[in-house]
Amino acid sequence: MNGSTASQSPEAISRGLHGPQRRRPHRKTKTGCTECRRRRVKCDEQKPSCRACVRRAVPCKYTTEYRIIKDVATDVSLELPLAPDTLASPLPNGPSPPLSSLAPHGSPVRPPQEISALSDGPCCPTACAFIIDDLVLLHQWTWSTSLSICREPSCADIWQRLFPEVGLRHPFVFHAILSVAALHLVHSHGTGDGPYVARAAEHHNEGLRGFRQSLASITEANSEALFVWSLLNMIYVFGVSRRRGVDTDCSLARHSHKDLVLGIEWIPMIRGIEAVLHPTFNYLLFGRMKRILSLGNWDDLEPGPAAAYQGPDGYLCCTRETWKNSNDAETYDQALRILRKCRMFIQQFETMDAATLAEWGYNRAWSGPLMFIHFAPQSYFTLLHQRQPPALVLFAYFGALLHGIRDHWFMEGLGKEIVEVVAHLLGSYWRPWISWPIEYVGLD
Repeated sequence: MNGSTASQSPEAISRGLHGPQRRRPHRKTKTGCTECRRRRVKCDEQKPSCRACVRRAVPCKYTTEYRIIKDVATDVSLELPLAPDTLASPLPNGPSPPLSSLAPHGSPVRPPQEISALSDGPCCPTACAFIIDDLVLLHQWTWSTSLSICREPSCADIWQRLFPEVGLRHPFVFHAILSVAALHLVHSHGTGDGPYVARAAEHHNEGLRGFRQSLASITEANSEALFVWSLLNMIYVFGVSRRRGVDTDCSLARHSHKDLVLGIEWIPMIRGIEAVLHPTFNYLLFGRMKRILSLGNWDDLEPGPAAAYQGPDGYLCCTRETWKNSNDAETYDQALRILRKCRMFIQQFETMDAATLAEWGYNRAWSGPLMFIHFAPQSYFTLLHQRQPPALVLFAYFGALLHGIRDHWFMEGLGKEIVEVVAHLLGSYWRPWISWPIEYVGLD
């Protein structure tokens, strides 16, 4: 053994006998700067510039965008977990499973911690940002929000499963789902004006941006998405309007409270759904959305003369006296006819047998009142927003109809508030014409 060998340590001799030592494996990180990741070297992640980039005098950049969600526009079908009896007996007003079930055992649910995700493809031309805590909102939608909107087993699967599936193909729909779920979470869990209120507005704004891009070209391929977004947007706007004083949407802050109650935002929104539906209506009517598009026997209903002007319909017919000398009498007559049809549509379910009622269950909850907004002539709504007394009188009766669906969280209190605002605007002179709505909603 020569002198050089004798001076080596046993570990060095062992390395020489067994060949060169392999590099110890290490975990790769995706949080280093882009330059170090390109060169595949370890980055110390110092900011604003890591040591390697400073030493090499090159720009040092970091990115927080990771491709977590890929190809959401591909042909996939979302299979969300369902409780065995979810569709058989939904519990619309009950709480969803605890939010802590999404977190590690014993960990509290925290405010949103943002991580970005990119999604590109033909259905999503721009980057779509979602965060890990949006899983909480998806959980809320699946187990609670969707069932609170649609309470009938025959249609629950459309809201609970089909809408998220459309959202996977069209991220602007997914944003709309999460915005509504966030509002419902705040409402049902009483979390106040916390981070999920702001998150609801963020998702709504992102969804609105994507909706406007898709609206430029309405095709059969995106018709379902545009229709679903329109429905969810309606619920979102109603839900936001119920949260007075909360800065959830800057567009709502531009109008007075009375204007908002009288529908300056939500009436054009509901009537605008027709423009979205019209180009591909037949495709939707015979497709997967047909159960929530059918209006049943609406076209067959025709109100006759009020029998001795008795009951609510009698009070409603008496409102003709308020416009008997008006140049807009024809418009008011048309609006009155639609309002009476809405009452007939709602009333028929009170005497309908169970079997027939089950077939109608999917569309009877809010169709009755809201069909007035859809079918009344546009000239009537022009008169309403001019605050013409006969138009306000009729709108008070609409508020009474809306009061009948106040147990839906996003409609809570709106009908009563409409009657209250109308009564305040009209004053004591017109009060006898709206005595029945005032009594019905409990203002007396």
